[in-house]
Amino acid sequence: MSFLLSVAALSIVYVIVARLERKPGLRFRVLPSPRPFLATDLAWYGLAIVATAISVFFLRPLLVRLEIGPIRDVVARLPLAAKLAIGIVVFDVVSFAVHVTLHRSDILWNVHKVHHSTLHLDGFATTRTHMFENMLRFVPGQAVLFMLGMSASVVAPVVAIAAIYGVSNHSNLGVDLRWIEAVLVTPRLHRRHHVPSTTQHNFGAIFTVWDRGLGTLVRIDTAPDERYGVPGEIDSYPQRFRPAFVNPVAQLRQQRAARLGVATPQR
Repeated sequence: MSFLLSVAALSIVYVIVARLERKPGLRFRVLPSPRPFLATDLAWYGLAIVATAISVFFLRPLLVRLEIGPIRDVVARLPLAAKLAIGIVVFDVVSFAVHVTLHRSDILWNVHKVHHSTLHLDGFATTRTHMFENMLRFVPGQAVLFMLGMSASVVAPVVAIAAIYGVSNHSNLGVDLRWIEAVLVTPRLHRRHHVPSTTQHNFGAIFTVWDRGLGTLVRIDTAPDERYGVPGEIDSYPQRFRPAFVNPVAQLRQQRAARLGVATPQR
């Protein structure tokens, strides 16, 4: 029941953000209407729910066994607010490390391209994430939290907070929040990550401190006419669900064939 409530709550957040980010006084740029490739992103959202269900019902019972006794005993004595705060920080730094790896690994970048393929950045663009990437994004952070002795009652809201914050970061909201960027990631900062020229910057999901430490934080504004998309493949990367779903494997085969000097069949 809690899983269904979480899915329902996140869906409501998507709807609320979709309404707010299109209001003239709040939006960054005018979004096309109707929304392009809505069916594509709905399909990705459906897969994200499947990946989350696998994590909750099949992996989480295994992850809870990872707890380290001495650390668990210390964590158990902390008040709930402290557990949540620590959980959010730990989950975010693990997510940051995973995100950087998705960009730095040639193999994983082919999977992560799906997320960067969106041409119109808004809250619902968060759903355009390959199922395999969803597992990579959310399982390692949960594993670390369970190792620290966090209970499922703490891990679940931490994951939910991270997911909701991700929706806000991908939104088309143009409200000036520079005053919190010393600590928190804002939509202004994250949209730079989806601009091809600066896609190797602003990896953070919640806190900006990780990018500051790595030297990858960029605080320049995005021009209203700058395009989003996969670097070098803005107009060629598939926008429909099925071609995008299989594209990572197809590109990996092409790259392997190129290294071996073997011609790949054209489809």
